[in-house]
Amino acid sequence: MTPTRTPAQRWRDFSAEHVLVAEMVKFSGLSFLVAALQYLLLTFLPVLLFETTGWGAIPAQFLHVQLGPIDTYVFDYPVTGDALGGLSYFVAFVLMLVISQGVNFPLQRNIVFRSNGRIAFQLAWYVVALVLITIACSFLMSLYVPLVREWVDPSIYNLLVTVINGGVQLLIYFPVFKIIFPSEPAVEAAPAAEEPVTAQA
Repeated sequence: MTPTRTPAQRWRDFSAEHVLVAEMVKFSGLSFLVAALQYLLLTFLPVLLFETTGWGAIPAQFLHVQLGPIDTYVFDYPVTGDALGGLSYFVAFVLMLVISQGVNFPLQRNIVFRSNGRIAFQLAWYVVALVLITIACSFLMSLYVPLVREWVDPSIYNLLVTVINGGVQLLIYFPVFKIIFPSEPAVEAAPAAEEPVTAQA
């Protein structure tokens, strides 16, 4: 009788046959957990900083961009009178990124892509990619966040922004991480050495 294979064994077989699909599944699952962490951090950090500092009264608007009808800031957090704007929200956003990406880096490197490359080299490129992608996503956020802030109830504002931003990043980060975290090629067994032919007398 053929023994029943466990789900873990089935997953290992599937991962070996479909490496890219397995990586995408693991990447999506862990990215969802990281997005949940980001949402939790953005739930209490802005309120904490708004109530304990005076930063909420200071606008945080950096990197002005003017392209035709587009006139905005890449990082656009004007004073709103609540925890959703000003320097307090921008600092909360930066802290959220640092904490969540500090968790995300080892998860992606060790679990999703199983990379054994030089960690210092990979970390340096990870930071560079994070900064560039954050700037790009923040620019997109500067276009839709004002509309979300105006049309959406504050109780679901952070959730909606996290979902939209996380979805955009999901599409960008996977191919970037494939480059930063190359999987180690499987080491094939060396062929057995041929026995020397003994010359006959």
